[in-house]
Amino acid sequence: MMTRISLAGMAACVVLLGACAAKPAQQTPVLVQTPPRVVVVTDPKLGELLAYQNALRLMTPSELVKAQLDLAKADHAPYNTLRRAMLQATLRGPGDLARAQALLEPLATATGRDEQVLAPLAQMLSSQYADLRRQEDSIEKLNGQLRDTQRRIDQLNEKLEALKNIERSLSVRPAAGAPK
Repeated sequence: MMTRISLAGMAACVVLLGACAAKPAQQTPVLVQTPPRVVVVTDPKLGELLAYQNALRLMTPSELVKAQLDLAKADHAPYNTLRRAMLQATLRGPGDLARAQALLEPLATATGRDEQVLAPLAQMLSSQYADLRRQEDSIEKLNGQLRDTQRRIDQLNEKLEALKNIERSLSVRPAAGAPK
């Protein structure tokens, strides 16, 4: 199985692998890579939902707000609940993936006729959102380590500058007993 990775993605992986290699194994956060999933769509409504999810990725922020308003007016049918979860996950603000997963939980285990058709898609999306949350947590952990390292570098640079100032002041002073 082959996966395409952009040059920017490859460069980010190299940087991440280099950063991880420099740390002891116990402290290294792990980014989870899941294999691609293949969905065979047999229901036209499922096809519409997948097309809706792809359309969400291309929407501008104002279009996403309009979609949110439209879904707020819609009934709470299972298909609309799935749309709400997809939209919530697309927003990607703090807690949005968790809210999207919470919307999907009842659909993933539902037993009604419409829900049974949606259950596999809801389970797959919930799994993807869980993976994304783990990756975001790992990235946040790495960013925290980066901030801590940058603070330490700044502190060391301040000490180095203080030592340089002391060295300059010692080299400028006349030697003891020398005429001024």
